[in-house]
Amino acid sequence: MSEHDLGLKVASRRLLWRMGFSTRVDVPLRAYVPAPAGRQRATPRFETFTDLDVLGIAISPGFALRTVIADCKTTQRGSTERMFWIRGVSDFFAADDAWMVRAGGVTAASRQLASRLGISVLEPADLSKLEDFHPTGLNLDSGPLAILFDQERVGSAIKAFTTLDKRLDRLAEYRQFDYWVYEEHRNLLQVVAHLDQVSKHLDPRQPAHRALFIDCAWLYSLSLAHATHHVRAVNVSDLDIALKQYLFGGQMALQEKEQLAAVLQRLAPATLHATADDGVLPGWYPQLLDLLIRHLRRPNAINDELRYAEWAVEAQLAKEPTTAAEAFGAAFDPIAAKILADVCGFLVTTANLDPGFRVFARTVFTQPQQ
Repeated sequence: MSEHDLGLKVASRRLLWRMGFSTRVDVPLRAYVPAPAGRQRATPRFETFTDLDVLGIAISPGFALRTVIADCKTTQRGSTERMFWIRGVSDFFAADDAWMVRAGGVTAASRQLASRLGISVLEPADLSKLEDFHPTGLNLDSGPLAILFDQERVGSAIKAFTTLDKRLDRLAEYRQFDYWVYEEHRNLLQVVAHLDQVSKHLDPRQPAHRALFIDCAWLYSLSLAHATHHVRAVNVSDLDIALKQYLFGGQMALQEKEQLAAVLQRLAPATLHATADDGVLPGWYPQLLDLLIRHLRRPNAINDELRYAEWAVEAQLAKEPTTAAEAFGAAFDPIAAKILADVCGFLVTTANLDPGFRVFARTVFTQPQQ
């Protein structure tokens, strides 16, 4: 990652924030490559097939997701060929919009091709002009939120997640890579499972660990948005059955899971009763359903929820002890922050994390009583 490319990424992030999006910088997409027949590997092998320089996500009050991807490069060569690549990545990721952000020198032919391919071509002057078209009440130039748009601090934050304790590698790799290529319904279970696997090694006293935890809360909130959009569309009058079907990828998959659990119940009833669940759903499913209902009742909160979490990750890595209420000022929504704190509390309970993470989340996100 060159410093010049990072500058364009930060500029793209800034515009997306002015447009109301939450963002992620550098999202590699990779695939698991199995070992050839007859050959064993000590460790799994993965191959990265592409990456998203900047991903922007906004969620409507109906929980429909709008996504933007930005491809940021300082080089002027190959812009025409790169457009076809961007179009393909956009289709693969099902993005609503795609931007080709360049430091300059985009040809007229490339701009005409961009129109045919449905891609926005943006140079620094274009980004600046678009910022004028998207005014915001947030102070992005100074104060707590400015860390999101400080090139040096953003670069440090990206590197921080690559230098974590090796015992956290599985969680760090999941949030960086696997979350984005899993079938989305699996992530409601996988975020909890990956946190639980490293629960003994996560320390709420360490800023980098707090940042990793909040980033997982960001991912979980996004997965809840996907789930909530599904249950609204499928069976909002029976949220319980709609969520169960979503968790397992549909009605048929749920039925297969229930049939398998019934067989296991007959074969080993004592073992099944010894677990915390019924063999189909995790023991914390009722809390998940309750959390989803809370989101449904506050459909305007989810976007701010993501933005608060995104800011908090960077603030922890920058070791700035500001609260969300202080950072967002008059735009702060205590309801969205409370729901985010509830997501954090849910993850602490279900993944058996140190209770200090819950205390930390409440301190950062819950507005103190007047």
